[in-house]
Amino acid sequence: MLKKFTLVLAMMFMQNFCWATMFFPLPFEKQIEEASSGVEVRLGSSRVFKNALGTIMTEYSFDVLEAYNLSDDDLENQKLKLTMPGGSFEGITSVIDGAPEFRPEEKSFLLLKKIDSKIYLSNFTLGKFKIQVHEGKTYYVSEVFPMDANIGRIQKEKMIELMRSKWKTSFSEKPGELLKTTSDTPKLEALSVFFKNAERRQPAQEMEVNRGVPFFFWSSIGVLLVFFTFIFFKLSKRDN
Repeated sequence: MLKKFTLVLAMMFMQNFCWATMFFPLPFEKQIEEASSGVEVRLGSSRVFKNALGTIMTEYSFDVLEAYNLSDDDLENQKLKLTMPGGSFEGITSVIDGAPEFRPEEKSFLLLKKIDSKIYLSNFTLGKFKIQVHEGKTYYVSEVFPMDANIGRIQKEKMIELMRSKWKTSFSEKPGELLKTTSDTPKLEALSVFFKNAERRQPAQEMEVNRGVPFFFWSSIGVLLVFFTFIFFKLSKRDN
C-alpha cells in the first residue's frame, strides 16, 4: 500500500513540475536581439474574453510614454494592445503559471516582438521590466529575475545604448527623451517622436519562452526519477 501511495505522489509531483513555466536567464544583449522594439508604457485598461478555442484571454491597452523602433502601424487607436492568456470571465478564473501581471496605471518597460504584423511581449514575462528610480537614475528591473546580479536590473541609459546598437536604429530625436502624453498634448503628436529608419529583423517564432531550457528541464526530470526509484526500492525491501 505504501508503495502505491509513493508512486501516485511521484506522478502528481512530476505532472505539476512538467506543466510549470520555467525561464532561462538571458543576458540583456540576447533579450534585445530577440526583440524588435521597446516601449515605456502605462496600463490604461483591460478586457477579458474567450477566443475561438474557448480559451480565456486578457487584452491590455497601454498608453505609450516612450518608444524605440516602434511605428504608428503597431498601434491601434494610438494605443499599444497586447493579449495574454488567463483572466476571469463569467465566473471562471484561468491562472497561467508564469504569465505577466499588469496593474491599473502601472508603468513598465516592455521588449516587444513583431510576428506577422502582430505585436507580442518578447519572451513572455522575460520581456517585462518594472521601472524604478534610485538616486536620481532610472532602472529597468526584471519581472522574473529581480535579484539576479547580472540581469536583475539595468540602467535606462544602458538599455537605450544596447537597443541602438543591436537594432542599428537611426534616431530622429534625442535617445531616451520622454514622449509628452499629458492631457494638454495630443497622443498623435507624442507618437511623432518615434524613432524612424530602423532595420528590423523578424523574430524566429511566436512566444519563445523556454529557449535554452531543455537541458535543465530533462536533467531535473532525471534527478527526480532517480530519487523516486531509490525510494521505491527502499520501500520494496522493507515490505519484503
